[in-house]
Amino acid sequence: MNEIIAIYRKEMKTYFNSPIAFIVISSFLVITNWLFFDYGDYPFFAINIADIRGIFDYGAIVLLFIAPAVSMRLISEEKHKDTLELLVTMPITDMQIIVGKYLSTLVIFAIILIGTLVAPISISFVGDLDMGIVISSYIGFFLLGATYLAIGLVASSFTRNQIIAYIIGIVTIAVFFLMNGMASGSGLIATLFENLSVRFHYQNFFRGVLDTRDLLYFFSMIFVSLYISSTALASRKYR
Repeated sequence: MNEIIAIYRKEMKTYFNSPIAFIVISSFLVITNWLFFDYGDYPFFAINIADIRGIFDYGAIVLLFIAPAVSMRLISEEKHKDTLELLVTMPITDMQIIVGKYLSTLVIFAIILIGTLVAPISISFVGDLDMGIVISSYIGFFLLGATYLAIGLVASSFTRNQIIAYIIGIVTIAVFFLMNGMASGSGLIATLFENLSVRFHYQNFFRGVLDTRDLLYFFSMIFVSLYISSTALASRKYR
């Protein structure tokens, strides 16, 4: 556990000793809140309806571009600076390295989530919010972001170029996000694509119901992504 914390602290220092964290956090909050409060088909100030769903609908799209920006440097930077070999020769397992780095991205995302609280606070002045839906929506959004970040970490583990890692991360996330619309009808392929889509499972949280199938999906996506990242790191052949 101490090894994971050491990696986590190292990554947090890197984020906040540079403009990365501030740019990412501020960009997400400014763009998402602008879209929610003053843009789109149903801007909040125009309709004055106590509905928080918009902040997460827009947030899911913005996060598609923000999450890979947070995770793109995690492994690729180590490879680019030739510090990966030094890191992996330390008394620490590959999975501990991956988990420590991944935890740092979750903290950045948690700060982003705290910043979004301006939306439910503002909406509460319009009408009564269903706190059950608010809580389940935040749980779903956190799991969505955690999945995006895990996929971005996979992309970073396969290249030494951060830009390539960023592009791979965006494309991969977009595929999983749009997968439920890639096949029409009610056949086996359509059902498979729907169940593999992050958007399909993410939207279920807006009803205020925590379905174990949705929770299992997101936890499985995160676990598989971390496992792939650890395997890529262990193989050393992707340097």
